[in-house]
Amino acid sequence: MKQDMSEDILIKYILGEASTHEGQEIETWKSANHANAKKFEEVKIILETGKRLAEVSPLNEAEAWEKFKEIRATAQREPAKVVPMNRNTSTNWLRIAAAAILVLGGGWIGYALYQQNAANQVVNIQANNQVRVDTLPDGSVVHLNKNSGISYTGTFKSKRVITLTGEAFFDVKHNEAAPFTVHVNDVTIKDVGTAFNVKSKQRNTEIIVESGIVQVSRSSNAVRLTRNQMVSIKPGDKQWKVEENTDNLYGYYREPVYNANAVPLSRLVDVLNRAYGANIKIENAAMRNIPITIPIKWSDPLSNVLEAIKGTTPAMNIIEVGNTFIIR
Repeated sequence: MKQDMSEDILIKYILGEASTHEGQEIETWKSANHANAKKFEEVKIILETGKRLAEVSPLNEAEAWEKFKEIRATAQREPAKVVPMNRNTSTNWLRIAAAAILVLGGGWIGYALYQQNAANQVVNIQANNQVRVDTLPDGSVVHLNKNSGISYTGTFKSKRVITLTGEAFFDVKHNEAAPFTVHVNDVTIKDVGTAFNVKSKQRNTEIIVESGIVQVSRSSNAVRLTRNQMVSIKPGDKQWKVEENTDNLYGYYREPVYNANAVPLSRLVDVLNRAYGANIKIENAAMRNIPITIPIKWSDPLSNVLEAIKGTTPAMNIIEVGNTFIIR
């Protein structure tokens, strides 16, 4: 029994062109050990993949055969051994594809499969208990707030489409040929060259533009936002109101220290609740608009931050009841 088996004979057998004697010889060789059976399966997989790739090849059969001979002559540094072919058989193209793949050691097919897989691969990026910063394949940068995530399919070369859950800030590399698009809830945000923040909470969506322009749409509704503009969208809204954004609170999670500068207490409390996963309530309505100016280091305990806020307003009182902080 042969210790090794010619790849030409294996190809013939898989294509159904081997003689009865050759078929029996291959079956005996396959059953001799695991390595032989594994090699047979590898050749079979390569042939099947070659068939799929040949269907989209720009070369016709004659061109492919000539190209194969050139490659084999270069790779082996010896005259090509041409197997006579019946051009009337429907498997000639497969013989060409298989032979070329085998001569090249599977390198080209491996690259093609990698590209194919990359184009269909779903990439998930998740931030759990920490803010996460990632650079996307196109060079755009995303800041993911805690408990937020994005997903996208492909390599970001011809299509840049992201699905967002939670909150994120996008600093986008502009590319007119492949618009940067974010889907959140049932809202679509399309970049026209910009940096913008998107927040989703209980199916409410807020978009704030820091620079450039974005197009926001849902069904028949659409608005265009420019620098320092924002829109808040609820599920049942029929009309959207574009407003001016008057503070930089939306980007609090992008820096380790946030400098609150005359920020209304109610707005600051909203951020603290999101940043710390807390439950802070303002019981005294008269204090909701009190301006607060303090630096907030996000690594500090919430109790320290609340104590600093209390220090800015002597009349303020903060008590803790269970898991809730009440401002009076």
